Amino acid sequence: MQRYLTVISAFFIMLCVGSVYAWSMISSELINNFDFSSVQSQLVFGTIIAIFPGTMIFAGKFEKLLGVRTLTLLSALFFSVGYIVSGLSDGNFYVIFAGIGVFGGIGTGLGYFVSITTPAKWFTEKKGLVTGITVAGFGLASFIFSMVIENLLISGKSILDLFVIIGIVYGIIILFFLNFIKVPLTDKTVVITKQTFKVDGKFIKLFFGIFFGTFAGLLIIGSLKLIGSVHNISNHSLVIGVSVFAIANFSGPLFFGALSDYIGASICIFLALLLQAVSIFFLGYLDLNSVTYIALSFLIGFGFGGNFVLFAKETAQVFGIHDFGIIYPYVFLGYAIAGIFGPLIGGFLYDRFNNYDFASYTASVMSLIGGLIFLVNYIVSKITSNNKS
Repeated sequence: MQRYLTVISAFFIMLCVGSVYAWSMISSELINNFDFSSVQSQLVFGTIIAIFPGTMIFAGKFEKLLGVRTLTLLSALFFSVGYIVSGLSDGNFYVIFAGIGVFGGIGTGLGYFVSITTPAKWFTEKKGLVTGITVAGFGLASFIFSMVIENLLISGKSILDLFVIIGIVYGIIILFFLNFIKVPLTDKTVVITKQTFKVDGKFIKLFFGIFFGTFAGLLIIGSLKLIGSVHNISNHSLVIGVSVFAIANFSGPLFFGALSDYIGASICIFLALLLQAVSIFFLGYLDLNSVTYIALSFLIGFGFGGNFVLFAKETAQVFGIHDFGIIYPYVFLGYAIAGIFGPLIGGFLYDRFNNYDFASYTASVMSLIGGLIFLVNYIVSKITSNNKS
């Protein structure tokens, strides 16, 4: 029973810390009402994405010393304080940058670490499916968050009011579920020293794979609503597009996580990143209307969501479940670097050309490169296996 409570708790914690993926709706409010530039809005978003993988490295090193409950408690505190302070900022860029970007990033990283590593220790035989379930919570969060944003804005509240509400409510939810998340008594996770952890070819493949895959998605999703607005799509359709992206970001990890348990993570990574590459290309190539915007938002979210379950599954498969919590945060640094450069480059290209066409083409190529790395690896491994037999 405890292992199921752990999965459920991890899912709900992810629902809270995953609200960052509704950033395109927050971004448009900050730009329209508080004179943020596109680059400034994406800098806050990119800082969250950059900080939380670094926080996971800290969590991996001190998990045994502090315990998962203490890490979850710290997640709730940092997340809540960051959002509440931002809500009281009067729209000051530097306060929001520190509050949501830095403190929110730390809270997100701690919650994400606990939620993605702990359930996998209970279900070693179904790592793909279980990791997919918890990561799906991270994806679904933006759907819930975007609905909350729309309803609160319609009711007359500002985005700053929303920050305060989210800081209080989400903090309470995380604190509640920390009581039900535990590690197995048989867990033998050990801290890897600098002498035993080597940066080899397997690590480099995972690191650059997640960098290329998430760079492409992050370049686009932080500005998804703005991309639609360039094509004069109605605000209601823009909100639907962001929500549909979130639903796809929820269902993608479930689909690819379950599929990877049968056909392997490498070929699934190629399929997910190919889908993402083609969808992002058409986002810039087509003259979008409401239907194509919503459809492409779904496909991008479906492929993008696959990154997080598949790279986690592959890391656990290659390095072992007991070392997963130590090594995966280092793999995830590829995502952190993508979080810095992806949104900033997207914002820069928009400010430079006043459209997102070039940003879409750039992101599409990056996603395709990431997918080809794993396709080539899959083909080589099959050839090697056939030669040995």
